[in-house]
Amino acid sequence: MSRAQELITYFGMKPLPVEGTYFINTYISDAMTTAGGPAGTAGLGLYLREPSSISTTHVLEFDEVWHYYEGDPIALYEFHLDGTARTIILGRDLAAGQVMQHTIKAGVIQAGEVAPGGEWSFYSCTMSPGFIASCFRGVTKDELRGKYKGYEEIIERMGVPDGHETDLPNDYVNERFKG
Repeated sequence: MSRAQELITYFGMKPLPVEGTYFINTYISDAMTTAGGPAGTAGLGLYLREPSSISTTHVLEFDEVWHYYEGDPIALYEFHLDGTARTIILGRDLAAGQVMQHTIKAGVIQAGEVAPGGEWSFYSCTMSPGFIASCFRGVTKDELRGKYKGYEEIIERMGVPDGHETDLPNDYVNERFKG
């Protein structure tokens, strides 16, 4: 069994709806916000090159902090409302400009995958307030086309297909690791 499959099996990760990332919650705060969601959440994610496991383009209502753990580097793509886009590489090679932690601000469209040349990546994401289904919206290719010069191939490959569901079910709660 590969290390990636070992992690998926051990933590019981399953693909997220809309996105496809292997994911499992590891922490859901018992404290609640005034809006009724958890005060904070944390979860583990895993990207695979084959079969493809990526975070399709989406936007969150709250800041999300990414933490790199192991495997190959991760390419995170940010698409800003002002028409700028950038790529952040999460990994261990600090001298090459990789970072081990990165925050994607609320309202910034994002996507992620194993960086080119890699096979798998293991990471975590934390949010406060915590993740709830209503804070997520998938972003379609059509919403992004023609707006981000130099990112056309990424948009076509990682954008939510036009006509595909972009919202998580209101009662969606990812399973929690019971380890």
